[in-house]
Amino acid sequence: MAEAEFVSLRNDLLFHMVFTRNEEALKGLLSVLLNIPEERIERVEVLNPMQYSEAIDTKLTVLDLKVHLNNNSFILVELQVRKFDEWTNRTVVYTCRQVADQAHDGFDYSKLEPVIQISIMDYTLFPDHKRFFKPYRLLDDEGYLYTDKIQFWVMDLTQIDQATEEQKAQGLVEWANAFRANSWDEVNQIQNLAVKEAAKTMELILTNSAERELIRMS
Repeated sequence: MAEAEFVSLRNDLLFHMVFTRNEEALKGLLSVLLNIPEERIERVEVLNPMQYSEAIDTKLTVLDLKVHLNNNSFILVELQVRKFDEWTNRTVVYTCRQVADQAHDGFDYSKLEPVIQISIMDYTLFPDHKRFFKPYRLLDDEGYLYTDKIQFWVMDLTQIDQATEEQKAQGLVEWANAFRANSWDEVNQIQNLAVKEAAKTMELILTNSAERELIRMS
Protein backbone atom coordinates (compact mmCIF):
# COMPACT_ATOMS: atom_id res chain seq x y z
CA MET A 1 0.00 0.00 0.00
CA ALA A 2 1.71 3.08 1.25
CA GLU A 3 5.24 4.04 2.00
CA ALA A 4 4.03 5.44 5.31
CA GLU A 5 5.18 3.69 8.43
CA PHE A 6 2.33 1.49 9.66
CA VAL A 7 0.50 2.35 12.87
CA SER A 8 -2.15 0.01 14.22
CA LEU A 9 -5.77 1.08 14.15
CA ARG A 10 -5.69 0.23 17.87
CA ASN A 11 -4.03 3.60 18.37
CA ASP A 12 -6.89 5.63 19.83
CA LEU A 13 -5.98 8.91 18.12
CA LEU A 14 -5.66 7.26 14.71
CA PHE A 15 -8.92 5.42 15.39
CA HIS A 16 -10.72 8.68 16.04
CA MET A 17 -9.16 10.41 13.03
CA VAL A 18 -10.07 7.64 10.60
CA PHE A 19 -13.71 7.26 11.58
CA THR A 20 -14.46 10.97 11.92
CA ARG A 21 -13.01 11.67 8.47
CA ASN A 22 -14.28 8.77 6.38
CA GLU A 23 -18.03 8.42 6.58
CA GLU A 24 -18.06 5.29 4.40
CA ALA A 25 -15.67 3.56 6.79
CA LEU A 26 -17.76 4.69 9.77
CA LYS A 27 -21.00 3.52 8.18
CA GLY A 28 -19.42 0.18 7.35
CA LEU A 29 -18.16 -0.28 10.90
CA LEU A 30 -21.51 0.66 12.44
CA SER A 31 -23.38 -1.56 10.00
CA VAL A 32 -21.33 -4.56 11.08
CA LEU A 33 -21.29 -3.80 14.80
CA LEU A 34 -25.05 -3.15 14.95
CA ASN A 35 -25.89 -5.86 12.39
CA ILE A 36 -28.00 -3.58 10.23
CA PRO A 37 -27.82 -3.17 6.43
CA GLU A 38 -25.66 -0.23 5.48
CA GLU A 39 -28.45 1.18 3.33
CA ARG A 40 -30.50 1.66 6.50
CA ILE A 41 -27.91 4.11 7.78
CA GLU A 42 -29.37 7.28 6.32
CA ARG A 43 -27.65 9.82 8.55
CA VAL A 44 -24.62 9.53 10.80
CA GLU A 45 -23.53 12.62 12.72
CA VAL A 46 -20.28 12.62 14.67
CA LEU A 47 -20.99 14.59 17.84
CA ASN A 48 -17.42 14.90 19.10
CA PRO A 49 -15.08 16.06 16.34
CA MET A 50 -11.96 17.70 17.75
CA GLN A 51 -8.85 19.66 16.98
CA TYR A 52 -6.20 17.01 17.50
CA SER A 53 -3.30 19.31 18.32
CA GLU A 54 -5.40 20.83 21.10
CA ALA A 55 -6.30 17.36 22.30
CA ILE A 56 -2.63 16.48 22.67
CA ASP A 57 -1.72 19.82 24.24
CA THR A 58 -4.40 19.48 26.90
CA LYS A 59 -3.66 15.80 27.49
CA LEU A 60 -7.18 14.93 26.43
CA THR A 61 -7.41 11.15 26.27
CA VAL A 62 -11.14 10.59 25.79
CA LEU A 63 -11.15 9.85 22.07
CA ASP A 64 -14.26 7.73 21.75
CA LEU A 65 -16.68 8.16 18.87
CA LYS A 66 -19.99 9.73 19.81
CA VAL A 67 -22.45 9.29 16.96
CA HIS A 68 -26.09 10.22 16.43
CA LEU A 69 -27.46 7.57 14.10
CA ASN A 70 -30.48 8.19 11.87
CA ASN A 71 -31.67 10.83 14.37
CA ASN A 72 -33.04 8.06 16.57
CA SER A 73 -30.19 6.55 18.59
CA PHE A 74 -26.83 7.41 20.10
CA ILE A 75 -23.85 5.12 19.55
CA LEU A 76 -20.72 5.48 21.68
CA VAL A 77 -17.75 3.49 20.36
CA GLU A 78 -14.58 3.36 22.42
CA LEU A 79 -11.34 1.50 21.86
CA GLN A 80 -9.54 0.28 24.97
CA VAL A 81 -6.10 -1.27 24.62
CA ARG A 82 -4.78 -1.19 28.18
CA LYS A 83 -6.46 -2.98 31.06
CA PHE A 84 -8.71 -0.60 32.98
CA ASP A 85 -10.03 -2.08 36.22
CA GLU A 86 -13.11 0.13 36.44
CA TRP A 87 -14.08 -0.09 32.78
CA THR A 88 -17.67 -1.20 33.42
CA ASN A 89 -18.23 1.71 35.83
CA ARG A 90 -16.72 4.13 33.34
CA THR A 91 -19.02 2.96 30.55
CA VAL A 92 -22.05 3.22 32.84
CA VAL A 93 -21.17 6.85 33.65
CA TYR A 94 -20.63 7.85 30.01
CA THR A 95 -23.75 6.05 28.82
CA CYS A 96 -26.00 7.46 31.53
CA ARG A 97 -24.59 10.92 30.86
CA GLN A 98 -25.70 10.61 27.23
CA VAL A 99 -29.14 9.49 28.41
CA ALA A 100 -29.41 12.44 30.82
CA ASP A 101 -28.21 14.91 28.18
CA GLN A 102 -31.38 14.23 26.20
CA ALA A 103 -33.60 15.54 28.98
CA HIS A 104 -34.60 19.18 29.28
CA ASP A 105 -37.50 21.23 30.60
CA GLY A 106 -40.71 19.76 29.28
CA PHE A 107 -38.93 16.66 27.98
CA ASP A 108 -41.28 14.01 26.54
CA TYR A 109 -40.08 10.70 27.99
CA SER A 110 -41.59 8.82 25.06
CA LYS A 111 -38.97 10.52 22.87
CA LEU A 112 -36.00 9.06 24.80
CA GLU A 113 -33.54 7.58 22.30
CA PRO A 114 -31.49 4.43 23.00
CA VAL A 115 -27.82 4.77 23.90
CA ILE A 116 -25.58 1.88 22.88
CA GLN A 117 -22.05 1.87 24.25
CA ILE A 118 -19.68 -0.37 22.26
CA SER A 119 -16.29 -1.27 23.73
CA ILE A 120 -13.63 -2.63 21.39
CA MET A 121 -11.21 -4.25 23.83
CA ASP A 122 -7.68 -5.55 23.33
CA TYR A 123 -7.99 -7.62 26.49
CA THR A 124 -10.67 -9.78 28.07
CA LEU A 125 -13.07 -7.73 30.16
CA PHE A 126 -14.55 -10.71 32.01
CA PRO A 127 -11.95 -13.53 32.35
CA ASP A 128 -14.65 -15.89 33.64
CA HIS A 129 -16.94 -15.09 30.70
CA LYS A 130 -14.81 -15.04 27.56
CA ARG A 131 -16.76 -14.06 24.46
CA PHE A 132 -15.74 -12.54 21.12
CA PHE A 133 -18.73 -10.22 20.74
CA LYS A 134 -21.52 -9.85 23.23
CA PRO A 135 -24.37 -7.37 23.82
CA TYR A 136 -25.38 -6.79 27.46
CA ARG A 137 -28.88 -5.48 28.21
CA LEU A 138 -30.96 -4.73 31.32
CA LEU A 139 -32.91 -7.93 32.06
CA ASP A 140 -34.45 -9.48 35.14
CA ASP A 141 -33.42 -12.87 36.53
CA GLU A 142 -35.90 -14.57 34.16
CA GLY A 143 -34.50 -12.83 31.11
CA TYR A 144 -37.35 -10.31 30.79
CA LEU A 145 -36.24 -7.01 29.22
CA TYR A 146 -36.63 -3.95 31.48
CA THR A 147 -35.61 -1.46 28.77
CA ASP A 148 -33.52 -1.38 25.62
CA LYS A 149 -32.65 2.32 26.07
CA ILE A 150 -29.28 1.47 27.67
CA GLN A 151 -27.06 -1.23 26.18
CA PHE A 152 -23.42 -2.21 26.52
CA TRP A 153 -21.75 -4.20 23.73
CA VAL A 154 -18.25 -5.64 23.92
CA MET A 155 -15.89 -6.87 21.19
CA ASP A 156 -12.88 -8.76 22.57
CA LEU A 157 -10.08 -8.67 20.01
CA THR A 158 -8.22 -11.42 21.89
CA GLN A 159 -11.08 -13.90 21.44
CA ILE A 160 -11.54 -13.88 17.66
CA ASP A 161 -11.26 -17.67 17.59
CA GLN A 162 -14.55 -17.82 19.51
CA ALA A 163 -16.49 -16.09 16.73
CA THR A 164 -19.57 -17.95 15.57
CA GLU A 165 -20.28 -18.63 11.91
CA GLU A 166 -23.01 -16.00 12.08
CA GLN A 167 -20.56 -13.43 13.44
CA LYS A 168 -18.09 -14.29 10.69
CA ALA A 169 -20.81 -13.83 8.07
CA GLN A 170 -21.78 -10.53 9.70
CA GLY A 171 -18.28 -9.18 9.06
CA LEU A 172 -17.25 -8.82 12.70
CA VAL A 173 -14.14 -10.95 12.27
CA GLU A 174 -12.96 -8.87 9.30
CA TRP A 175 -13.17 -5.71 11.38
CA ALA A 176 -11.54 -7.40 14.38
CA ASN A 177 -8.68 -8.48 12.10
CA ALA A 178 -8.40 -4.89 10.85
CA PHE A 179 -7.96 -3.67 14.42
CA ARG A 180 -5.51 -6.46 15.21
CA ALA A 181 -3.42 -5.92 12.06
CA ASN A 182 0.21 -4.94 12.61
CA SER A 183 1.23 -4.29 9.00
CA TRP A 184 -0.12 -2.94 5.71
CA ASP A 185 0.06 -6.47 4.30
CA GLU A 186 -2.30 -7.75 6.97
CA VAL A 187 -4.75 -4.91 6.35
CA ASN A 188 -4.62 -5.39 2.57
CA GLN A 189 -5.63 -9.04 2.91
CA ILE A 190 -9.04 -7.98 4.27
CA GLN A 191 -11.57 -7.73 1.46
CA ASN A 192 -14.29 -5.82 3.31
CA LEU A 193 -14.91 -2.60 1.33
CA ALA A 194 -15.39 -0.42 4.40
CA VAL A 195 -12.13 -1.73 5.87
CA LYS A 196 -10.43 -0.74 2.62
CA GLU A 197 -11.94 2.74 3.00
CA ALA A 198 -10.52 2.93 6.52
CA ALA A 199 -7.12 1.80 5.22
CA LYS A 200 -7.09 4.55 2.58
CA THR A 201 -7.72 7.17 5.23
CA MET A 202 -5.06 5.64 7.48
CA GLU A 203 -2.60 6.00 4.62
CA LEU A 204 -3.50 9.67 4.04
CA ILE A 205 -3.13 10.44 7.73
CA LEU A 206 0.14 8.56 8.20
CA THR A 207 1.78 10.17 5.16
CA ASN A 208 1.13 13.57 6.73
CA SER A 209 4.20 14.25 8.84
CA ALA A 210 2.47 16.62 11.27
CA GLU A 211 -0.38 14.22 11.96
CA ARG A 212 1.95 11.25 12.17
CA GLU A 213 3.88 13.12 14.87
CA LEU A 214 0.67 13.80 16.79
CA ILE A 215 -0.15 10.11 16.65
CA ARG A 216 3.33 9.23 17.82
CA MET A 217 2.93 11.58 20.79
CA SER A 218 -0.48 10.24 21.77
